[in-house]
Amino acid sequence: MEYKYLLSLNTHQSLCVVRINGMTAMDNLDSPNGTQSSGINSTAFLENGSNSIELLFGSRSFEEDLKPESRCEVTLKKVSAYDKNDEVISRIKLMVDKDGNPVTEESLKNIPNKEAGFDFTGMSKIPAEEGLFSAKKNYSISGLPEWMWTKARPVTEKDLPMIKSFYQDIINLFAQKELDRIWNISKPAWEEWAIADNNNGKFFFHSMRFEDKIDSDKYTVRTMPEWKKFKLVSYNNGRLFRLEVGAHGRSPILFDNKITGNTATYSPYLSIINGKIVIAR
Repeated sequence: MEYKYLLSLNTHQSLCVVRINGMTAMDNLDSPNGTQSSGINSTAFLENGSNSIELLFGSRSFEEDLKPESRCEVTLKKVSAYDKNDEVISRIKLMVDKDGNPVTEESLKNIPNKEAGFDFTGMSKIPAEEGLFSAKKNYSISGLPEWMWTKARPVTEKDLPMIKSFYQDIINLFAQKELDRIWNISKPAWEEWAIADNNNGKFFFHSMRFEDKIDSDKYTVRTMPEWKKFKLVSYNNGRLFRLEVGAHGRSPILFDNKITGNTATYSPYLSIINGKIVIAR
């Protein structure tokens, strides 16, 4: 691809979460202290037409208030290897006013949120995010490939039996160490990742380090998910979805580390295309 859409997050003394089209793209949940910068290529999660970017902002813990210097800033840029003039597509900066309240940078400069293209919602309405503030912007882009998930039909609760069966099939393949079959099932998704990053699908597949996850000396695959713990969460008008549990959206595909006691997960986004569930991201 000639252009990529790169997302960057800069944080200072605060907890920050970035969503692209409703999906968590970046956060600093594990390290909200100090100053940090990070970035990803978000191209594969965008579509031609309207898209959204949302920034959640809060104190480092529920036991303390925001500090005067607390801030979160997210920027989405359109970049090209052939053009040094990057284009800022969207940007949100949240900070603290003199009274200790979270505000947008525009409001400090007396620019109305409506004029700045904001939907500033105040406290997040999602129960798991109590105490976080949210600012959201919509933007439009063009020139992207027609990703397969954009053609998917919306998922519904009626699809749950089929969804659970799909997850169970993937889990069984991991337990049976069938990496070739997992590659074949997930290949279209990795190849679209590769298009978005000018790379190759195998690179992304191997970056997941599945070989380690099926090493019986290191990991145990959980073959019997506790389905009642998971809920169906959909994105992009139901065209992408997962079964999730917890703040990080863990899927039923879990690997328990025998050495550390930690649990790893593979949490792909799924779509229903032509009546079949596919790994879309």
